[in-house]
Amino acid sequence: MSSAPILNQETIKTRCTICKIRSYSFCRCLDEERLEKFSKISSEKSYVNKENIFIQNDPAKHLFNITEGNVKIYQLLDDGRIQIIGFLYPGDFFGSYKNNKYNYSAESIGDLKTCVFDQKILEQYLDENPVLAKELLNQTSFELTVAQDRITVLGKLSAIERISTFLTNISEQRKRIGWQNNPISLPMTRQDIADYLGLTIETVSREFSNLKSSNLIKVISSKQIYLPNIDALKDQTK
Repeated sequence: MSSAPILNQETIKTRCTICKIRSYSFCRCLDEERLEKFSKISSEKSYVNKENIFIQNDPAKHLFNITEGNVKIYQLLDDGRIQIIGFLYPGDFFGSYKNNKYNYSAESIGDLKTCVFDQKILEQYLDENPVLAKELLNQTSFELTVAQDRITVLGKLSAIERISTFLTNISEQRKRIGWQNNPISLPMTRQDIADYLGLTIETVSREFSNLKSSNLIKVISSKQIYLPNIDALKDQTK
């Protein structure tokens, strides 16, 4: 009678160990054994374009990590308007909350895949794994810096400077996580960019045309832009 084959750690592949964004996600600090355990406290969930992931002030029951696609996060103002506060990319962790309620709303941009964590279970896991908790804190600190930079952009920069900063920041973010940083992908609409930068869509369109005329950008498609000279584009913000 033949015996059953022996499966070792090299032949057993969990969802987390084969995840293509693992190298730049907050869980990259985990070894194979801890990663296998980590995979058991999360689940996968997919969303279609413009689907609400959660709404501001909803009870915060889950936290999310993007594995594929993009997310728009925004806040609802007292007068009913929407203020876009950021765009998220694969590897980004989101779902921050205060008093057990989400601080903002989140909506998918295009098809989206996420890892979903139960808030209480993840908090317990982080208590037991300080290395992972530190990695998540580092990512949160980086996102806070990005948010502070946006305040500077809106408060002090001209329209052309805001757009140039927006484009170069995307390029630098892609470079930081090891992606090709040129050309850059713009999955959001021009209206979303305008709302995020505190501009009108007409101003965004005009300044994109000015950058194109100056050979500082090349529009490959509505969703993809090539930056021929990133340093020269950065000079627009000085």
